[in-house]
Amino acid sequence: MDSLWLWLALAHSVIGAQNVEMNRRAKQEGFRLNLWRMGLSSLFWLPLALLQPWPDFADYATFYLAAVFSGVGLIVGFTIQNDLALRHNGRVAVLHMPLKAVLVFILWALCIPTAREHYFENWLITLGVILCLGVMALGLFSFRRNDVSWYSLKAVLPIVGLYAAADLFTRLTMPTETLQSSLIVFLFVMTASSALASILCLPWRPQPNLPLSHPKLVRAAGWAAVGGTLNQVCFFAALVLGPSPAYVSMVALLTPVWLLIYHRVKGIPDEASPVAGTAVVLAAMVLMYLVA
Repeated sequence: MDSLWLWLALAHSVIGAQNVEMNRRAKQEGFRLNLWRMGLSSLFWLPLALLQPWPDFADYATFYLAAVFSGVGLIVGFTIQNDLALRHNGRVAVLHMPLKAVLVFILWALCIPTAREHYFENWLITLGVILCLGVMALGLFSFRRNDVSWYSLKAVLPIVGLYAAADLFTRLTMPTETLQSSLIVFLFVMTASSALASILCLPWRPQPNLPLSHPKLVRAAGWAAVGGTLNQVCFFAALVLGPSPAYVSMVALLTPVWLLIYHRVKGIPDEASPVAGTAVVLAAMVLMYLVA
């Protein structure tokens, strides 16, 4: 049971690669795709959420606030990621991942005294984790030099801040004693908040000349909703069950490696460095040994 979070984090990295590649191939504008994706996801979670006991609002107001914050943050994050993947490639869309992992690791140590004590008491393991994270980050940035530019890094900085804050907020507010029912309620509130906020932002949406609905968009959003739902379950469960919320983001750095493998198997032209990919995998293996 202690390693369940690790398997969930691995599943999250694989599904995340599939989602990024699928969004790139769908070639749909990010805002409208997110609106439909979250709307369909919230419809899926609604009947399940109605069957669960909801955490008392008076005691868990921050839990609901975290769900709303995560949902609204996804509007910005998913739109930027999808547009980057559309204009460049799937790996550019995940450049925020090592930066987020570093930020969450630092903030978790600053915010949680017990985590800080654990890091200092087990300083050799902590040093190993930091070295693994450094190798994985350098490997990701070395996959394709053309992927990393000042423009792309500036574009993903809002995602880094939003996703890091959402991770910490969720981890600190999720009722672990009723994780299964609370997670279902959380995901419904999060997806419904994202869809509602997208609707409210329609007058200011990017590319207002594009139609809000057409068969290709809805079909792509349906597949994105399926992949996103599975990905969210794996991610948030691993986030809560793991010893540190940063570790899930570190394992997720394998996502670009899965993209590289997929491209090689399918014969899709890809100039990514196999050496960098191997370094990421080896560092991830050491990391998982250290934190399992």
